[in-house]
Amino acid sequence: MHLFVQGGAAIVRGTFAVYSPAGKILDRYRILIELPNNYPKDLPIVREVGDRIPWHQDFHVETNGVACVLLPDDRWRCFPVGAPFREYLDRPLHHFFLGQSLVALGEKWPFDEWKHGAEGIIQYYEELLDSQDLKTIVRYLRIIAKQNFKPHLLCPCGSGKKIKKCCHAKVVQLRRRIAPAVARKSLDHLGRPMPQTDSEPRSTAS
Repeated sequence: MHLFVQGGAAIVRGTFAVYSPAGKILDRYRILIELPNNYPKDLPIVREVGDRIPWHQDFHVETNGVACVLLPDDRWRCFPVGAPFREYLDRPLHHFFLGQSLVALGEKWPFDEWKHGAEGIIQYYEELLDSQDLKTIVRYLRIIAKQNFKPHLLCPCGSGKKIKKCCHAKVVQLRRRIAPAVARKSLDHLGRPMPQTDSEPRSTAS
């Protein structure tokens, strides 16, 4: 694989090998990776350019050919901001293409697999928050999406208490893991964008 600059953008292009746990090469893919201008805040944009993977959500590929390598909300777990690019290649990207090879052989996808689009976002936060209530998920996302966090706001868990007297540690941890811009995009996918005023009701509890 080689790195070069094309039209002002950093591009990685070449053959990507998929390995077995024993270190044996199982498969190879021709790929193109574009590093966005604001990388590493935004994830690399990956395309398989050997015409092996259909452009369809069932194969975790957008209709424009961009591979859904990982859910942006979940990058803190496998490729946090600031991690070496090699870590992206060795973990989420390798898992993505290994999964493609195994599915082509008739096996099941071997790793965590989220549904496509809004369904996948809901599925992810249901597991992360241990809640199947969409309103609760949206409340948490809106707190994460705020640029300025105020612990006197109502707790997104729905208790009616202030955050600082309820799930303060949980909210702080989520905000450390998931960037506000990522939460905003997830809200947009869910059709629940942030209010223009970016405001939330305050608790009346003391």
